[in-house]
Amino acid sequence: MSILFPSLLILCLLGVLVVLGIAYALRGRASSAGGVLAFTRVIAWIGLILISGSALIGIVTALANGEMNVQVPVEPYWPQYPSVISVTPDHAGTVHSEITTVSVTATNLSFATRGLLAAGMLVSGLAAVAVLAAVITLCNKLISAKPFSGSLLRMGRLSAGALAFGTLLGQTLTGIGAYRVGEEALRVDGYASVGEQEFPGSSPWPELTFSINYEFGPLFMALAILVVVELVNAGMRLARQNERLKHDTDGLV
Repeated sequence: MSILFPSLLILCLLGVLVVLGIAYALRGRASSAGGVLAFTRVIAWIGLILISGSALIGIVTALANGEMNVQVPVEPYWPQYPSVISVTPDHAGTVHSEITTVSVTATNLSFATRGLLAAGMLVSGLAAVAVLAAVITLCNKLISAKPFSGSLLRMGRLSAGALAFGTLLGQTLTGIGAYRVGEEALRVDGYASVGEQEFPGSSPWPELTFSINYEFGPLFMALAILVVVELVNAGMRLARQNERLKHDTDGLV
């Protein structure tokens, strides 16, 4: 659940960047470039619908107290097996294995936990939707031969900010919610052991730990969007300066 939105978003944006690059290469052929831009817009719409639908389903499931599958961080451990000898092949000296997350499927979670999970999905989904909406707007402006405007620059900056801060905030909310899921589903205050058994931890179950898995791919993508926006802004300033220079030169002639 924590990697759904970043992965979908990065996949959609990579596809969009590829077709935008093709459109730039074909800029001398209006019909070919227009077809590529239209195709790009369709990809962006498909990504927007997929991400919005996934977010909506997850939010409704969380708020309706449905069955939630969450990856919960735990202290590193490895299940204990019966004592064995003559293991073939023996990787004990070269391989270190441990489990750091467990998959928990739970219902009847508290409202606060379900609210955190729903809020995380909502914020992450809105961040992705903001970027894809900016891509659709850019395609519309390019097709209508009006690509550069102040509104486009504002939308680019807003979408980059939404992508960076929205994704990080969404992952934070989801991480806190996942920890609360573990508290409610895995926490054991006491138990009785039958026979002599030894466990690596304080109990035979995985022990919870607080950990948030941050995906920094969307943050780097936001920085790239900001760089592109500032390049466009610089190009617009140069174009205005050239227009003023040309106007002044024509006045002198």
